[in-house]
Amino acid sequence: MSRAAQRAKPKAKAKTAPTRRRKTVSKRRPVPRKATNWLHARARDVKRGQNVRSTVLGLLGSLAIVLVLGLWLTGSLGDAIQSTRMMMTNSLLAAGFRVEHIEVVGPSGDTLNARDKVAVRRALAVEEGELVFAVNLTQARRRIEDLGWIKEARIMRQLPNRLTVIVVERTPFALWQSAGKWQVVSKNGKTLLSAKAEDFPTLPLVVGEGGAEALQGFLQVMQNYPHLAARVQAYIRVSDRRWNLRLDNGADLMLPAHNPAVVLDVFEHNAKVASLLSLPLRRIDARLPGQIFVRPGELISPVAEFEAERLS
Repeated sequence: MSRAAQRAKPKAKAKTAPTRRRKTVSKRRPVPRKATNWLHARARDVKRGQNVRSTVLGLLGSLAIVLVLGLWLTGSLGDAIQSTRMMMTNSLLAAGFRVEHIEVVGPSGDTLNARDKVAVRRALAVEEGELVFAVNLTQARRRIEDLGWIKEARIMRQLPNRLTVIVVERTPFALWQSAGKWQVVSKNGKTLLSAKAEDFPTLPLVVGEGGAEALQGFLQVMQNYPHLAARVQAYIRVSDRRWNLRLDNGADLMLPAHNPAVVLDVFEHNAKVASLLSLPLRRIDARLPGQIFVRPGELISPVAEFEAERLS
């Protein structure tokens, strides 16, 4: 073949391998189940005896949600709750769950006296006829313990209709004279209503407004002066700011309002000054710093004239 013929002959195209098209797999989103399909499935489970409990609970929960949502949207949820509460309360009262008996006793089960009972019942603030489940035991207990002379209180529901209040009174600490009468008080100065003064003859005696509350702190100071404390028959609070010490011979040692420990230390350790306590004096005035004034006179009874005497 001539060169001209070869040039004129078209070149054959190179064969290429056929390309395969990738099939795109479309990801279909799961079609949400309809409520009817769910209900039918649950119905089939019930017929077969499968998941009966969970199915029933699910149905009830769904109905409750729908009902509450409907009441909330219509603005009637509050009224519905109130009506339901009243209906339940009336049903429980009709069944006998009402307070009919309130008992107030001590820690050993002994009955308290009339005055204590009245005070505790008033603080309890529960009337007969109330729903026994409606009593807030925690708040009632706090109100009783706020009386001050109650150290601890416990309240128990005894179904269907009884409340039992167990109270523990504080320990007697001192005898406090008020309005001419002696009363037993605790460390915090609260009167123990059920305690009788004649039953506690060895307790410290305190006189004056505010003396019952302040005595505990002052007795802690007096522990440092045992010789002087042994001669004190009563502690007299003056104007709720300072102390007089009524001694066993009837004399009054008048202490300053500020830093009385300085005077107490002198009378405890200085024999010459301490000898004044044995003289027939009516008053020993040590209120001014570094000075002691005495007032002789007829001695008075150590306890009898506390209220009659005007303390300055």
